[in-house]
Amino acid sequence: MGLLDNLERGIEKAVRGAFSGRGGSLGPVEIATAVRRHMDRESKTIAEGQNLAPNLYKIRLAGEDFAEAKKYGVTLAEELCEEILRHAESQGYTLLGPVKATFVKNTELKRGQLSIESRTDRDPQSSPIAPHESSPAAGPSAGAPLPSTMAQPRVAPRAAPAPAPAPQAEPAASLEYEERSYPVRPDSTVIGRSTSADVTVPDTGVSRKHVEIFRAGGTWYARDLGSTNGSYVDGEQLTGDQPKVQLTDGALISLGNARLRFRLS
Repeated sequence: MGLLDNLERGIEKAVRGAFSGRGGSLGPVEIATAVRRHMDRESKTIAEGQNLAPNLYKIRLAGEDFAEAKKYGVTLAEELCEEILRHAESQGYTLLGPVKATFVKNTELKRGQLSIESRTDRDPQSSPIAPHESSPAAGPSAGAPLPSTMAQPRVAPRAAPAPAPAPQAEPAASLEYEERSYPVRPDSTVIGRSTSADVTVPDTGVSRKHVEIFRAGGTWYARDLGSTNGSYVDGEQLTGDQPKVQLTDGALISLGNARLRFRLS
């Protein structure tokens, strides 16, 4: 009951009453149980001692259950993503990319019924999706998910030729984590366990929003966001007396069991 207890403290605290138990309607625990069972069925052995589980989930709900879920926006999907991460860790499953959960309406389902589709994608468009109303895709009883709307990368306009040399641009920053590189925005880049963080670190020792990277006056800093287990830069802890630490090229950021390398280029 450990996982169900965690789920009830997480999901039901945020969405208590979303599924009120009227006439066989689905509750958050039932949804999470169905997703965990689906993960177990769909996990595949890809190497000796290594099992791969899907990281993208589409949960279809009947109209009445969907209408209740829709009231709570992205909260329900985000908490379900947290439960997927916990189950993957407890079962030793490998996830090749960030976890994403999408709720859609299916008018063919009766209240209390659901169906789940899943797949694996190394680099899905980020963040869990709130339940979205959608127009029929193949007839009056078919519901199709509304794709997430992602902001396109902003591209600076090319400067017009000038007689004098243009000022030297500030060096770009990035974070190296598990053989991948993540760009860092100058205004604010948040690292944490939540799938809504800019850089998601699926480690139980990492808080949902753990540490922030930002630039001020041409200098890069790391700032702890009130994490449970603390943040360290090159072994130096970010504390209340020293909430931020300057970052230089190659600085090692430690949070939980995760290690990220800060790079300037």
